Amino acid sequence: MASSAFWAYGSTLQIGDGATPEVFTSIAEITELTPPSMERDDIDVSSNSSSDGYREFIPGMRDGGEVEMTANWLPTNATQDAVTGVLSTFNDNLLHNYKIVLPNSLATIAFSGFVTAFEMELPLEEQGKLTCTIKVSGKPSIA
Repeated sequence: MASSAFWAYGSTLQIGDGATPEVFTSIAEITELTPPSMERDDIDVSSNSSSDGYREFIPGMRDGGEVEMTANWLPTNATQDAVTGVLSTFNDNLLHNYKIVLPNSLATIAFSGFVTAFEMELPLEEQGKLTCTIKVSGKPSIA
């Protein structure tokens, strides 16, 4: 049987401009992209009458997780700079809308969030790198 796996090449992380209708722009030269790592709390409801002395749990609050991206650092690029880019969203203290778009329209992951980390690297024998972490606020949508 042939695999249904897909090549992640061409995946993009896009940021919305907040206008109506909202326009999304792809962040330049992403080299690694990790979609939201969603989690759920468990609530311990064990009691003295729990069957056979086993703990019992019910599902609790969900967390949309974080998105991580690494890109070639382009300090003057409009999608990465302090005027309109990712650095500006780190500094503005606002929620922004984002989309991860998979190649060949396989899926789109839409979410609101804010940048919690903006890290630059300047290794001696490699390109300058930018790593960002975006904290998801609310429920991500996968369509």
